[in-house]
Amino acid sequence: MSESSCLRQAALLEQYVARALAYVSSEAQEGTVMLRTPLCDLLGIGVPIILAPMGSATSPEFAAAASNEGALGSIGSLNRASAAVMRDIDTVRDLTNRNFAVNHIPPMLDADTFRHTLAARPAVISFALGDPGDLVQQAQDAGSKVMVQVTTVAQAIEAAERGADVVIAQGAEAGGYGGVVSTMVLLPQVVDAVSPIPVVAAGGIFDGRGLAAALMLGAVGANLGTRFLASNEAPIDEQWKQAIVAARSEDAMKMDVFNEIQPLPGTAGYGTVLRSLRTPFLEEWSANREEARRERDRLWREIQAKARAGRRHETLLTAGQTAGGITDVLSVAEIIRRLVAEAEDTLSRGSDITAKK
Repeated sequence: MSESSCLRQAALLEQYVARALAYVSSEAQEGTVMLRTPLCDLLGIGVPIILAPMGSATSPEFAAAASNEGALGSIGSLNRASAAVMRDIDTVRDLTNRNFAVNHIPPMLDADTFRHTLAARPAVISFALGDPGDLVQQAQDAGSKVMVQVTTVAQAIEAAERGADVVIAQGAEAGGYGGVVSTMVLLPQVVDAVSPIPVVAAGGIFDGRGLAAALMLGAVGANLGTRFLASNEAPIDEQWKQAIVAARSEDAMKMDVFNEIQPLPGTAGYGTVLRSLRTPFLEEWSANREEARRERDRLWREIQAKARAGRRHETLLTAGQTAGGITDVLSVAEIIRRLVAEAEDTLSRGSDITAKK
């Protein structure tokens, strides 16, 4: 690389570090350092962290725990009964006076649940796994900000054209349903494509270093799922949490067979595939996809029955590749505090690097 190229790269690095460092500000009253980005002002939250909505792991207590610590808690709706989602929306208001989000999946939208959400007027309504179309305008007309999670640049542009207030760029490392492009590749492209709409990073983030990296790439916050699954408040069985703690990143696999068992939402909308830790159930049926397709109704009933019995870990352990970096089960509050402290420290060290000539 020529000297001029090196200088240009160094100048760009300084620019990115300066932009990210602008989000770290001193709080005069308490003498502490706080991480605050434009996302905080837009959504009315204290820190630029979002608890990802997960239909298989959602509760008002879980969402409130995140919101009460200054993050944005979320209520998930995927594969849930309408009455349960409505109950969660009503209950979470009794547990927190801070903002939260309600998530909907366009390819599987339940009209009654969405109407209830609009009537509740949460601070944020989010959409994932498919084009929300005019649902964006309906949510905004109700007074909510709208986030749309995407897995490609084309989807991000479409979300921007729909009027999304925030775009979440989800990389392929993420747990649950996702695409094929990694976060580090997807995020800066989405930032450029939809500017000045703020972009949140999702997938591959489990600590403050990942949050700092996302800010350096132009994001204004991070949306985390797997890290929060390994929390005291996560409404999942203990075996699932311990499986995440014990897993290696390579244990979190894309499970194409699950779209044979449960075609929606994966085969519709954005066309996504579930990522889960290996289980004997998934490995058995991954080797017999044709039979899994024929037996899909029975297998789906088996998954649901074991989930109700607290034995979901025997069939499906939704988690992202970040599982390999997660070594403990903590409270939601401690996870958020560590994310912020580590991001601040990482960004400070980044400024030291660029200062050296």
